[in-house]
Amino acid sequence: MEKIRKVIMTAGVFFLTFVASALEINDLKFGERIEAGGRKSKEYILTNNTTVEKIYRLSIEEEYPVEITPDVITLKSLEEKKFKIQVEGKQPVGKYEYFLNIKEINKEKSQAKVDINKNIRIKQEYIVE
Repeated sequence: MEKIRKVIMTAGVFFLTFVASALEINDLKFGERIEAGGRKSKEYILTNNTTVEKIYRLSIEEEYPVEITPDVITLKSLEEKKFKIQVEGKQPVGKYEYFLNIKEINKEKSQAKVDINKNIRIKQEYIVE
């Protein structure tokens, strides 16, 4: 009986690990160099690797001019869409950081007993030259 319990627990951990990694972004690093007074943008691809439709709310945590479009993306199962981050080099020359926040919301209930919604905060940086 104890062995069966361990197998079930191990399977549960693997399942939760798979569910937790269902969000995929093609590139996690902005890392661009921007001329002072200039503007730079980068496009990303967000993929929903789950079996349920998800809504992703994207936001930027930054005091400098950083924009994200669109700020809400709805993805069906295994669908992917693009979003863009644009940074303006209005601040003095130097290295700057911001955080890309992604909030995942289940649009529909999954067939599993547990739905996991994630809040992801990704540190980004750029250099104004």
